[in-house]
Amino acid sequence: MRKAVLTTTGALFAVAATAMLGIAMLAAPTPARASSGGCTNVSPCSLAFAPGGQPAGTTVNTTITSSFDSPGAGPVQVAIVDQFGNTVTNAKAAITVAITSTANPGNGTLSGSRTVNTSNGVASFSNLSIDQPGVGYRLTATSRAMGSVTSLHFTIWSSLQPCSTTPCSASASSATTSGTVTTSSAGSTQFLGAGVGGGTYSCATYQPVSDPFTFDVVSGSGDAQPGNTFTAVLRIDKSLVLSSGHPGASTWQVCYASANTFPTRSGDPNGTVMIGDVTFFTGLLPDCSNQAPVAPCVQARNKDNAGDVLVTFLASGDPIGRG
Repeated sequence: MRKAVLTTTGALFAVAATAMLGIAMLAAPTPARASSGGCTNVSPCSLAFAPGGQPAGTTVNTTITSSFDSPGAGPVQVAIVDQFGNTVTNAKAAITVAITSTANPGNGTLSGSRTVNTSNGVASFSNLSIDQPGVGYRLTATSRAMGSVTSLHFTIWSSLQPCSTTPCSASASSATTSGTVTTSSAGSTQFLGAGVGGGTYSCATYQPVSDPFTFDVVSGSGDAQPGNTFTAVLRIDKSLVLSSGHPGASTWQVCYASANTFPTRSGDPNGTVMIGDVTFFTGLLPDCSNQAPVAPCVQARNKDNAGDVLVTFLASGDPIGRG
C-alpha cells in the first residue's frame, strides 16, 4: 500500500506502499530444550504466527485480533513448529510478543498479556492493544531457545468510517492538531481510516510542528486500496502557530513523504526518511494549479478567527501528514 506524510512551515504528509505489507519472517530453527515437549536438539523447533493468527488492523486502544477491526474475532496466535512448519502440539513454552523495534511508526505502547504459555503448541494473545495510531506496525514473538518471528504489517487508526455513502469523510484529532479527509473513491463496502499522532520527521528545508495526520481507504479485510484520491484539511492549533515563528498562513508548506518519487516545490530537494521500517522520499509539495489540479499538491492556506492555520491539500495513495 502507498502512504504519504504532510507538513507545513507547519504541515506534514506521508504515503505508505504495498511493500509495507511485507512477508512474515520465520526465524531459523534453533535447538530447544527437551522439556519443551516435542522439541529436542535432534528435532529443533522455531516460532511462527499460526495460520489465521496474524495481527490485523484496528483502532487505538482496541483489542488487536486476527480480523480487521473485529474486537470479537480470533486472537493473535503464535505456534511452536518443527522444521517442516508443522505445529508441535505437545511442545510447552512461554511466548512473549512486543512491537518490533524497527516497525513502530507511531511510537506506540503495547498493552495486554504479552507473555502467554502455549496450549497444544499455540500461544493465544487475546487482549493486546496499541495506544498510538500508525501505518506499518509489526509484532515480534520470542521464546527461549526458539528464536523469534515477526508478523506482517498492520495499521492502528484513530477512527474508521464505513463508506456507505459518497463522498465519505473521516476525522481525527489530538490536543494541537486535527484533520478531516474526504474521498469519493471509496466503495460502499470499504472504510476510510484516519489517525492523528505518533511519528515525526522533517523535510530537507522544513521543520513541521504539528502531529502527523494519517488516512487511507481500506477494504473490509483491512487491505489498503490503491488509486484513491483525497481532499484533506489539516488544522494546526494557534499555540503551535505562534511558537512556529511564522504566524502568517501563507508561509505554511506541506512536507510530503511517499514510497514513490513525486514533483516537489520549486527549489526544494528530494530527501529520504525512515518511517517504521520503510524508506520514503520526502519534499515540499507544490501549489495546485488553478485548473485541473493534480494530487499531491497544496490547494489553500487559511487562518480562522481562533488563530488556527488550516492547510487544504489534495492527496493520493495512503497518506500521513504533519503541519
